[in-house]
Amino acid sequence: MRLKRYLWLLLLIVLVFPVNVLEIDSKEGVVKCPLFSPVKVEISYTHSVSLTKVIDTYKVSKDGIWAIEERWQQFDAGQPLSFQRVKNGFFVKRLNMYMGKSWRYWFIPLNDVSVKVDGKLVLSHMKKEGILQFGVKRVPLITVLFGRC
Repeated sequence: MRLKRYLWLLLLIVLVFPVNVLEIDSKEGVVKCPLFSPVKVEISYTHSVSLTKVIDTYKVSKDGIWAIEERWQQFDAGQPLSFQRVKNGFFVKRLNMYMGKSWRYWFIPLNDVSVKVDGKLVLSHMKKEGILQFGVKRVPLITVLFGRC
């Protein structure tokens, strides 16, 4: 009987143990991706003025979010003016910019946004206009088991 209690207590302790996650929050829902090691996040969308593809790439770890690359197909409103190379029809700008522990985008359905974490599609075709929030947080392990990448 005592062993059973200790096992339940141990299970409870494990389930509330804090872990680092990348939380992606939108009107479509919330996804939590464990950050046991750094992950690559790729945000792909249609630029609302030029109607061409834009791909932003980030590295995310427990320490925060780094912008590492921007790719775009046409110079237009809000797109960079400088780039290092052209590859597969995209202007490419390499970055190493620390963004902090959170980052936001505002999207409309026209943007046809998709988000991949380490190559796995976790969000696509947002149907509602709104903010897409990325944040590095510490949460109980049990919350990662529900709504994870």
